[in-house]
Amino acid sequence: MTDLSRERPTEPVFLLRSTQWVVGADIGQAVDPTALCVLEWRKGVLSMNSPYELHTRTDLLPEKPAQRLVVRHLERLKLGLSYPEIVQYVKSQLARPPLDDPRTVLVIDETGVGRAVGDIFIEQAMRPQRVSITAGSEETSAAGFNRWSVAKTILVSKLDAALHTGLLRIAKELREAGPLKEELANFQRSVSAAGRQTYSARVGMHDDLVLATALAVWWATRPSPEVRFGRWGLK
Repeated sequence: MTDLSRERPTEPVFLLRSTQWVVGADIGQAVDPTALCVLEWRKGVLSMNSPYELHTRTDLLPEKPAQRLVVRHLERLKLGLSYPEIVQYVKSQLARPPLDDPRTVLVIDETGVGRAVGDIFIEQAMRPQRVSITAGSEETSAAGFNRWSVAKTILVSKLDAALHTGLLRIAKELREAGPLKEELANFQRSVSAAGRQTYSARVGMHDDLVLATALAVWWATRPSPEVRFGRWGLK
């Protein structure tokens, strides 16, 4: 028999209400690997209620909406894959549980590879959120459905803030957790003569894991959008 304690916790407890998956994909070019980040987006509430109160739904204190982001998978694809091969691999991963959930969102960076590569995802019955990473400090909905122009400063600052506040956690057992932390450590912030902040990896260092993770975090931490649509980008 479950012991339903009437004692309230000393600090808020996160109670899970739903889970959604977000996959960030930094599509590599000839000399850069493609990187994938699978993010578990856990939505729930913070509660100070006792197990007894929660079970009986009596004398409940107000609960505050909350979320947690957990990196569950990181991967660099091998170099030399053609773009159709990359797309097929991503599609195969999205067809496996738990990513086969119709609410899963795929976010791709098509900055360097161009829209033609993004179109291959469409041809394969996927509808990703297509992001072009820009300079400056703005985020806009680009011409066309599911297309965005997002400043790198926004992507990296959201990732940095999520890490420092504890919103984002990286599962320690991940093989690529160490390389991701190295990439984060090698990311440099500089300020232009015009006072604009820019972020880039040190010379000779990769930033693919950082960008794949940043894309997923950006989507999960955006203000509630007007519409979020279905399968692999559409909800």
